Amino acid sequence: MCTVAAFAIGMGVTKTVAGIAEQNRQHANQVDAVNRSNAMARQNYINQITISAYEDQRKGEVFTAKLKADAASRAAYFKQKELNQAEATRATVANDQQLREKINEQMFASQANLAKAIQAQGTVLASGMSAGQSMLLELNQAERDLGFAQAQIDATVFDATRNYGIQQYGIDLSQYSGDMKAKNSITTSASVAPYASFMTPRPIEQQAPRKPSALGPILSGISTGLGTATTLGGKDYFSSMEIFGGKQGDNG
Repeated sequence: MCTVAAFAIGMGVTKTVAGIAEQNRQHANQVDAVNRSNAMARQNYINQITISAYEDQRKGEVFTAKLKADAASRAAYFKQKELNQAEATRATVANDQQLREKINEQMFASQANLAKAIQAQGTVLASGMSAGQSMLLELNQAERDLGFAQAQIDATVFDATRNYGIQQYGIDLSQYSGDMKAKNSITTSASVAPYASFMTPRPIEQQAPRKPSALGPILSGISTGLGTATTLGGKDYFSSMEIFGGKQGDNG
């Protein structure tokens, strides 16, 4: 009787210890899995933050480079505009000088023609030619020669003035064309400022499972012990024991 009880208790204890050990093993595996999952989530969070910070920094550097390039293009535009104005001024001064020289040349020619006409008239008058048709014809001829010469001078001055206007128009057109070409070279690549990346959501830490209660393995061990005792001692094993209302000697 004692041997059956001891063996049943041993089986129950063994079952209880094994059950508790299995529960602890499973619990440890679950805790390890949760810890690994949390560690991977934290590492992924750190990686995402690092990548976002790098991308934001890179976008800022690119935007700064674009701003500098745009500023350089505007500075180049104003510099080119100054050069175009200087060239236009130089060409205008040269064109003015050419017109003045032409006009001065014709003015001297006009004075020379007038002096010739006066000299011709004086020659006719001093020749002692009697007043009459012949003298009148000579004087008229001198006036006609002066008129023709003056008309030629006027035409030359007119042509020079017209050529001056054409040249000045070309100078202004060339300056305008150069200014527009320089203006079209202005870049506006940094028209929109970059925006920061969306904040990376912080991972939610998973809680490790609570340590399971030992009640289950204990009950399982008790059940195993009772089952073993019943198997070895018979169905009436416990009824013959005093703690169940019987006498141990009944089965003796």
